Amino acid sequence: MRHISFYVLIVLFSFVNSHAQEFYYIPNYRVEIKVLKDGSLDITETIQAQFTEPRHGLLVDKPLKYKVNTKTSGEWLDQFFPHELFIEDVRVDQHNFEVQRMGTGIRIKIGDADKFVEGTQVYKIQYKIWNGLLHNNGKTELYWNLIGDHWNTEIRKLEFKIEIPKGINLTSSDYEIRTGAYGSSEQAGVINYNNGVFEGYSTETLGNGKAMTVAIRMPEGIIQTYSKTNLWFYHFKYLLLPFMMLVSFFYAWWKHGRDTKLADMVAYMPPKDMDSALAGYAIDIRSDKRDALSLIPYFGSLGYLKIEHIKKKGFFEEDQITFIKLKSLPSNAAPHQRMFFEGLFAGRDRVSLESLKDSFYVTLQNTLQSIKDSVLNSDYFTRKSVSIYWTAMWSIILAAILNAAFCFFAGRFVFLGFTILLAVVLILIAFILLKRSQKGDEEFKEIKGFRKFIKLAEKSKLEFLIKEDPSYFDKTLPYAIAFNCVDEWCDKFNGIQMQAPTWYSSNVPFYNSSGVWNMSNFSETMSSSLSEMRSVMSSQPSSSGSSSGGGGSFSGGGFGGGGGSSW
Repeated sequence: MRHISFYVLIVLFSFVNSHAQEFYYIPNYRVEIKVLKDGSLDITETIQAQFTEPRHGLLVDKPLKYKVNTKTSGEWLDQFFPHELFIEDVRVDQHNFEVQRMGTGIRIKIGDADKFVEGTQVYKIQYKIWNGLLHNNGKTELYWNLIGDHWNTEIRKLEFKIEIPKGINLTSSDYEIRTGAYGSSEQAGVINYNNGVFEGYSTETLGNGKAMTVAIRMPEGIIQTYSKTNLWFYHFKYLLLPFMMLVSFFYAWWKHGRDTKLADMVAYMPPKDMDSALAGYAIDIRSDKRDALSLIPYFGSLGYLKIEHIKKKGFFEEDQITFIKLKSLPSNAAPHQRMFFEGLFAGRDRVSLESLKDSFYVTLQNTLQSIKDSVLNSDYFTRKSVSIYWTAMWSIILAAILNAAFCFFAGRFVFLGFTILLAVVLILIAFILLKRSQKGDEEFKEIKGFRKFIKLAEKSKLEFLIKEDPSYFDKTLPYAIAFNCVDEWCDKFNGIQMQAPTWYSSNVPFYNSSGVWNMSNFSETMSSSLSEMRSVMSSQPSSSGSSSGGGGSFSGGGFGGGGGSSW
């Protein structure tokens, strides 16, 4: 048996008023359908309504979206999207009416809000349907609900007339009629065929859940199929804006965002005019908490603060970390440095790490944004690429919101999800639109060259650098933290005689009994401190129808139909 079930959304024609059936009934309902060679259907419905109490008129509902099974429709798109009918030229003779979009179809509201009618009223509704035929297995089929199963009153008699194009010869096995509740195979109706015209009528009362469905199977090739181009555009038009976003994005990158290829170099020192936080952001154009946290040892190496790290022994080992302010930052300190430093101490000289829990995250987030702004507003990138970057960011956001709204109101939730996902991905990779300036290329070579040195440095070279500058380790450690290479960098200093950083003290001994610097102890303690800082400083308070195929049709299973009520 064939099965085309209604494509159900929450709002799908659940609006029939069950209490309205006492106000009217339908003595006669006539449906006339002309099947045209261009594939369209000209439909006229003449409804004779008998109102037993004063009412404004009728509400006639027409579903337009259906879910079809794979054996009913040969259209590839129908396997992935609802089969949608397209209705046009709706008219109601001699009556005021309004066509309302509702859920998966339309409602034709007939009558006047300031006028009541009684007794017999005749409503003649005319409209054209496109994509109302099925094409499969060498057949073109009209599978149509002459009366749907959502009428809330009696329809005492249904008459119908269906005309198909001339030149089509059919036998009795090519058509059938079914009546009753949805899924019924009853045949309480008469259908006669003569020279391309079908006429018939019901032999029992319909309405109140009882429908009548006709199936007429015609040879393929005589009646045109609905334009596949139109169908593809209709279904995939919601991807046009995302596609334009994607193409425009990569065109902008190709034209304005590609960086110059640079020769590899090794640098023994970090760039002079760029602190560790800026270098950490500039090397990968990503904001990471470690970029901001690297400012703590950076300030320490410059003598602005000191860290005390006390490990308390016991059943539960506990770390106590305290920041001690030694002096204020100079007035010309960079905005992100001042923001972090002043947020850390907030007018105090000593601050425990624990006291920053669930509060410092605001300063941390603002610092990360300030770091990003500092790089974007500097000469590191070309002004044009920065302008394109911000234009692209806002364009992506606005286009995504607009397209998501279209998809939402059209019920295309798969495309809505795709739009949001694409927008998120493009925003995450938007940094590729930023093109380094000539100055930026030079700074990037230094940053990349120093990170390469961190990974490849040999002990003999480090011993030489420590001898030349005893504070070399202090000066470079913040950059190793920002580059996420701190453990690797510390390990390279194992066995090298050097002084412990003066800005970091702990009850864990950094020298052995022979007075030799123990880098392993320092590295382990420093890593523990950084992990604890990252955790505490970023913490935030808690916020409070089955389908089957073959053999025939059943009532209510076709296109058309719907229901209605009075108002």
